[in-house]
Amino acid sequence: MKNLFVGFSLFVVTLTANLAWADVAEVSPRRASGGMAIEFKNHRLEPSASPTPLPRAVELSAGQRRVANLAEPVFQSNPALAMVIVDRGQIIYEAYKDPASADTAQFSWSMSKSLTAYTVGHLLCDGKIASLDDPAKLHAPELENTVYGDASLRNLMTMSSGAPDSPFHGNAYKTATSDQWQDQRAGRVTGLEVIKQYGRREIASGREFRYLGNDTQSLAVIADRLGGFIAAFDRYIWRQIGAEASGYWLQDRDGAAIAQAGFSATARDWARLAMFTIKTQKSGSACLQGFLREAHTMQLPNKKKRAGAAFDGYGYQTWTDPNFGNRRSYWWVGFGGQRVGIDAQQERIIVVSSWRESYMPDVYRVFAALQQMR
Repeated sequence: MKNLFVGFSLFVVTLTANLAWADVAEVSPRRASGGMAIEFKNHRLEPSASPTPLPRAVELSAGQRRVANLAEPVFQSNPALAMVIVDRGQIIYEAYKDPASADTAQFSWSMSKSLTAYTVGHLLCDGKIASLDDPAKLHAPELENTVYGDASLRNLMTMSSGAPDSPFHGNAYKTATSDQWQDQRAGRVTGLEVIKQYGRREIASGREFRYLGNDTQSLAVIADRLGGFIAAFDRYIWRQIGAEASGYWLQDRDGAAIAQAGFSATARDWARLAMFTIKTQKSGSACLQGFLREAHTMQLPNKKKRAGAAFDGYGYQTWTDPNFGNRRSYWWVGFGGQRVGIDAQQERIIVVSSWRESYMPDVYRVFAALQQMR
């Protein structure tokens, strides 16, 4: 009878966890559209004195009109806040709903994971890191005696540290009133404190993709040791994109960036970030081109589909191999319906901010049409 009870209890726990992941993610429209940048502790990044041009197309081609006409009802009839579609450096569709506007800094949630990977990639190619196969603790002694410190940087990039799987959207813990990310945001804990507390190993590093925010946060700890994560992001990426408005990194109590879910920028500047990755992948240094090719190619399969159900693979903190459309693309994905989809070969981009992610299949349908556009 005891074994039967234990077995039933495990079934209930597993079912509850799966249901929690199946719930449709929903966020505050106000916080998604600028609120995160002003309600909580943030580091502000300056806009460029000479923003990179991102003009509206003067006259849409027949194909561009078809995409824009497809996007319009998807945007208007769903819980979308902002949508920008770019074709080779020109905007072919742009729309906002209150409280979002062209001037509000749209919050990333987990889209910032990809930005974290790119920042570490720049440190690698600038010679600050010898190899992605270095153990993380070599660069950040603070990670010693944790699974994250024993893992290689490559393992952290691919979210395969070997730590226990997340109970809720990448968080190491969730209670009835909060979770890891909320506690970091509120200043109740630091990212490093959570890493140390939840740093036990469950499986061998590199064995399995598991969606874990602490893998991302450990990469930021390494960057902090190498001169500062936010400073590196500002130097290598933000100053290079020609931003038209300020950017914001959410910070924990110690001032460290909440790297797994913490960046805010206008929708147009999100598009500029995407354009920068395309440009760098095509014409950056040989090291950066190689890094980005790996970052945007499946490194591990997304077998469990507990996160990123629309994607079959994971690169370096970036989703790959979408199971929609017929061309390659890579995606930055955030809780609540935050998406940036990028077709680097054709230089086509979609940026979406939302307060509920119930309509993502429609977003993917618009992107597939964008890719197929002639």
